[in-house]
Amino acid sequence: MYHGTPVDDPISKYSIRAGRFNSHLRYLKKQGWHTALFRDLNTSSVLPKKTVVLTFDDGYADNYEGVFMPLAENNMKATWFITTDCIGKHADWMGSPTLQTQMLTAGQILNMEKAGMEIGSHTCSHPDLATLSYQQQRDEMTRSKQVLETLIHGQVTSFAYPYGRHNSDSIAAAKAAGYELACTVHPGEFGSEKNPLLVRRITIFARDSASTLARKLAFADNDVSWKKMVCYYYQRINHKLIGNG
Repeated sequence: MYHGTPVDDPISKYSIRAGRFNSHLRYLKKQGWHTALFRDLNTSSVLPKKTVVLTFDDGYADNYEGVFMPLAENNMKATWFITTDCIGKHADWMGSPTLQTQMLTAGQILNMEKAGMEIGSHTCSHPDLATLSYQQQRDEMTRSKQVLETLIHGQVTSFAYPYGRHNSDSIAAAKAAGYELACTVHPGEFGSEKNPLLVRRITIFARDSASTLARKLAFADNDVSWKKMVCYYYQRINHKLIGNG
């Protein structure tokens, strides 16, 4: 799970400099990782074992040059979850408008979809869904889906819960709105959660290097600090010694 990819230092801990993201792409390509769209998880059994799904929440304008273009150049794919009220505007939940809060335009989104990227929904206004009624949640999900389907002239079947927040009504509303897959911000490998409307994702933070990405891919966790890695291997060794008697 990525967010913004500015050229300069990000204002959010969830965004990452474009140059650092490019180092992630180089790592993935060098290590033979296959990139798939989020909707491809519907047929996960036919995907290569080393498959990763890159997702980008909100729809920041800096993703166009910082992500879409290098992906296209390397024949790689990704999925964008778009907040439809903010298309061509600013992410109002980020505070005062800056270059880093500028959002993708309708034309850019359409170009990305035509080039093989997936466009998914992230609601209309980016609310905390868990604070809304069932009907309000369903309206956010349905209207954003309709806006995007009109824009790309195709189906939108993927959804991401804003802030990762959801409740039982959210899941029911996503299903009623016609989404086949939806993702949270809980870490874990695909398949560790059986509900297709609660797919797990690994969060990428501003300071995550290619080395950090490699550990996150290996452990399917957000916390891959060296302290945790040492504890993990210590526990494995200790368990093995106890098992051997």
